[in-house]
Amino acid sequence: MAAAVSGLGHPLLTAVGFVGFAAFRRLEDGPAVWVVGLVAGGVVLPVAAWSYWQVRRGHYTNFDVSVREQRYSIYPPLLGLLGGATLLVGGLSGTEFLRPGLVAATGLLALCYLLNFRLKVSLHAALSFFLAGCLTLLSGPLAAGVALAVASLVAASRLVLGRHTAPELLAGAFLGLGAAGLLAGWEYLAPA
Repeated sequence: MAAAVSGLGHPLLTAVGFVGFAAFRRLEDGPAVWVVGLVAGGVVLPVAAWSYWQVRRGHYTNFDVSVREQRYSIYPPLLGLLGGATLLVGGLSGTEFLRPGLVAATGLLALCYLLNFRLKVSLHAALSFFLAGCLTLLSGPLAAGVALAVASLVAASRLVLGRHTAPELLAGAFLGLGAAGLLAGWEYLAPA
C-alpha cells in the first residue's frame, strides 16, 4: 500500500497533475493543453528520462533518487528545466497567473537543493504540501483538508518505505507549506 501511495504521490506526477488542474480551471482548452504539454514535455519527461537513465547506468539506486549523495546531480537539470518552463509559460498570453506558482516551486526546489548538503529533504513531502497549499488558493478550505490529508499519507508512505526519516519528512512538509504561504501572501498583496 505504501509503495502505491508513494508512486501516485511522486512529485513528477503530482506536479503535472496540479498544473493541469490549474490550467484547465483558468484557461481555455487550447492554451491549457499547451501549458500542460510544456510542463510535461519540457520538465517532467526529461527529468524522468534522466532518472531512468541514471538508474540503468547504476548511478542512482532507484528512480526516486533516495540516496542524498546521488541527489546532487538531479537538482541542477531539474532547476534549469523548471526555470525555463517558468519563463515560457509566463510568456504565453493569459498564463501570467501561473508564473508566481512556478517561481515558488522553483524556489522551493532550490532551497531543498541547498539543504541537501546537510539533510535529505523529502521532495515527495515538500511538493505534496506545497501543492496542497496551492490547491487551497484555487479551491478553498474543503479541498485544502483533503489535499493536506493526501499529502500526509504521501509523507507517511515515505517513512514506511524507509526512504526518509521523520526529520526529513517534517523539513519537506514545513518547506512546502512555507512556500505555499509565501505564494498566498504574494497573491494577497498583488494588485488585482
